[in-house]
Amino acid sequence: MKFYAFILSCLTFLLVTTPAYAGRLLFWRYETNQNRLLFTTDQGVQPTAQLIANPTRLVIDLPGTTLGRPTINETYGGLITSLRIGQFDSRTTRLVIELAPGYILDPQQIKIKGLSPTQWSVDLPQPQRGNFPAPSSPSDPYNSSSNPSNSNSSSNTRSLSANNNSSDNNTNETTASGGNEIQVTSSGLIVGIDGDHRNQIKVDRSRDRKKINFEISNINIPSNLLKSWAVNKYGVENIEITQRRNSALLTLNVHPDSPDWQGSFSRMGGFVLWPQGGISRVIDLSNNNKSVVAQSNVSPARGSINNSQKTLIESIDINNNQLVVRGNQRIQAKGSWATANQVYQLRMENTDLAPSFKSPSLPTGSPISRLRIWQPDDKTVVLLIEPALGTRIYSPSQSNERVVTLPLSGYVSRSSSSPVTPNRLNSSSSNSQAVTNIPVTPAPNSVSPFDYTPRDNSRPVLPSANSAPLPNRPVTNGKIVVVIDPGHGGKDAGAIGIGGVQEKHVVLSISQQLARILEQQGIQVRMTRDSDYFVSLQGRTEMANRINADLFVSIHANSAGANKPQVSGYETYYFQNGKALADTIHRNVLRRVDVNDRKVRQARFYVLRTSNMPAVLVEAGFLTGREDIAKLTNPTFQRQMAEAIAAGIIEYIKTNRL
Repeated sequence: MKFYAFILSCLTFLLVTTPAYAGRLLFWRYETNQNRLLFTTDQGVQPTAQLIANPTRLVIDLPGTTLGRPTINETYGGLITSLRIGQFDSRTTRLVIELAPGYILDPQQIKIKGLSPTQWSVDLPQPQRGNFPAPSSPSDPYNSSSNPSNSNSSSNTRSLSANNNSSDNNTNETTASGGNEIQVTSSGLIVGIDGDHRNQIKVDRSRDRKKINFEISNINIPSNLLKSWAVNKYGVENIEITQRRNSALLTLNVHPDSPDWQGSFSRMGGFVLWPQGGISRVIDLSNNNKSVVAQSNVSPARGSINNSQKTLIESIDINNNQLVVRGNQRIQAKGSWATANQVYQLRMENTDLAPSFKSPSLPTGSPISRLRIWQPDDKTVVLLIEPALGTRIYSPSQSNERVVTLPLSGYVSRSSSSPVTPNRLNSSSSNSQAVTNIPVTPAPNSVSPFDYTPRDNSRPVLPSANSAPLPNRPVTNGKIVVVIDPGHGGKDAGAIGIGGVQEKHVVLSISQQLARILEQQGIQVRMTRDSDYFVSLQGRTEMANRINADLFVSIHANSAGANKPQVSGYETYYFQNGKALADTIHRNVLRRVDVNDRKVRQARFYVLRTSNMPAVLVEAGFLTGREDIAKLTNPTFQRQMAEAIAAGIIEYIKTNRL
């Protein structure tokens, strides 16, 4: 009897002392065309929000919610530069929406409302230029970005001696004016020439991939405007402007590995340039030295000279909210912020990596979101540290001459001056930072999250009780590699559909969204093409085989010929070892997307026959079909298709324990 009483007491103790289960952030999506953020949790939540000025960012906290993965940083082109999501503390997930330097939001126009207790929308107004002075803290790298209205406020801003010439409103020709500067921002470049919708923009790239040309129609460049200036950032060496008879030619001289760039005129002034796929794809292109990513298994480069007089770095560990570097003899370390890259540098002179050195791994919930090891020469080791959301980095210290400790911590009020950290991760105010509380409209408790459909009929992504989970939880350890193959491209347009719609454009859009969803889950994605250029069939599978990918998924759209508009539907193909993957993806697409079922089929397509890993080819629909053409050209359908394919891939990974 006493034994049962003892067991009951233990169970009671566990029930009382076990913390309540925290909900999870399942899904988020920022719609750039509508300035809207949507997110979904698996339990009801009541967000809180603050708008912080200089630089402007909207901070949204989700109490009682966890993310379950390292900090996520998504970058966008335009005035809304990025979205950062991370764990603020053990029971609060934080979302930070960041604006280009010098731009502000009207707090009264920010609308945060609950569509249901688990589904929320954040609608932002169009950003406007602000007039507040730029902060001047030398230890804060995020404060060194300039205000676009002040060309002398930052070393990242290069003045252009252009006059503000007015244009004749009765003509279709625009005179470049307004912005007397070029600005390097956290998401791209802003060139100080103004235009509007009347200026058509044509983009092409040279065959050697070193020049990207933007031909801008109906615009006159002032004669005293600089014709060329150096950038040396984001893989862009310089920018050149040439006046033509009825247009202007703006040329980016870029690194050949750079993705394509896009450009458009901002309603707030200036010609905005940004790389396809986000700034993270070009952040390292200007660096000619190799770096080692902490999450990878690539062995770091080592100097070939005699190491007897240099300190050998034996290990780098992250534990107990500190980064610890150990050497075989005295280490001399200096810490500083790399202003341009928003990265903390720990520089160690007269050092090299020991032969037994192993790249450190970042545990889940680490205070560091990314760690790279850079050796600019054979006697210097530099740690490039990107802090997780809410993490502060203190000055390095040494318990003894062979050990360097870099203290890391969670959120600390700005009234504490000792730590150094980017202020955009901090929701506290200071003299130069106004904080405005944003009201949040509560969700109607009577609405079921599984029954609610928004007015625009774009149903939020939610897990179904009787189906495989959507791609909203991490299911891998980050080592799975999936190759996404957008069919055709460049000179190969693929199928031509009703109205001249080209297959290469439709499948690229679906593929890019698919890649983004998978990356959100910690899955490594490689795309055979990420913009409109030609890749041979052999080149596609050679790439997948060379990197030893785990899965290969090729995205296509079908054609039945102009004489068969009644043919429509979705198909999934495999050859030999992709049957299970094809079945799983096909099943998820049928569950989540409104398509006709044309079954799973076996075919000897080249990319299926020559891939060494499970490979499938999906035909998302018929461009020549009356029913399918409207769907395939609809952004909502493209997103749903990408989400469904991602759900199938993740279910397959879980089922097969990859």
